[in-house]
Amino acid sequence: MKIIVSDFDGTLFGDQFEENRKAINDFVHRGNMFVIATGRAMNYLAEDLSMVDLECDYYICNDGGVIFDKYFNVLFRKDIRQELVRPIYYSLKDNDNMLEVFIDTSHGYVTDASKCANGIIARPYNKEEAMITLETILRKYPDVNGYMSTNWINLFDKSVSKKNAIDYLVSTYHYNPKDIYTIGDGLNDFDMIEAYQGYTVADSKDDLLSVSRGTVHSIKELIDLIEEENEEEVELEEEW
Repeated sequence: MKIIVSDFDGTLFGDQFEENRKAINDFVHRGNMFVIATGRAMNYLAEDLSMVDLECDYYICNDGGVIFDKYFNVLFRKDIRQELVRPIYYSLKDNDNMLEVFIDTSHGYVTDASKCANGIIARPYNKEEAMITLETILRKYPDVNGYMSTNWINLFDKSVSKKNAIDYLVSTYHYNPKDIYTIGDGLNDFDMIEAYQGYTVADSKDDLLSVSRGTVHSIKELIDLIEEENEEEVELEEEW
């Protein structure tokens, strides 16, 4: 059994989505597994998946802050420490550069700072100014980590990452790390691509290329590559 862990936006979800979807379903039906690892909250992921037939065994959401099984049961979650939520939220809320700020509960976005925060997100007017704000928050609150995506500041517990979420699945369900392939295109995919058999898609960040096994143009292409490797392994075993 082989396992593919894929980023969503820019990797799975795009112009080749239908081709990828069919290839993934065939891959799973042959006895393999597919996992989505995304920065999205579950409700925004489910919104785009609700009308399609996609076989997925686990959903790693909020950059690894929460893991759902295929039935959307929570298997794991790691929130920002509650005493940090209010000061971080209001430091962003009171910042004139921020258009909107939300508490990510792992099921949706709210503006109630008393809620458990699987993450905190903020959309700025000016991205350069937002980077300075992000650096300030990370220095002031060392138990929190984060990054600037295309349009949002993303904050989460220091221990949260896509790689650590995969590690949790490996240790809990005893999957073989050698059977796990990862694919992504953004900096939040770096650690999982470096730790497991990682691939990038076209137009990925340069930093990812340095730790990946190679670049493919689609998940379908990755599946074809995996199956070619399997065939070669079988042939070698038969020769021995």
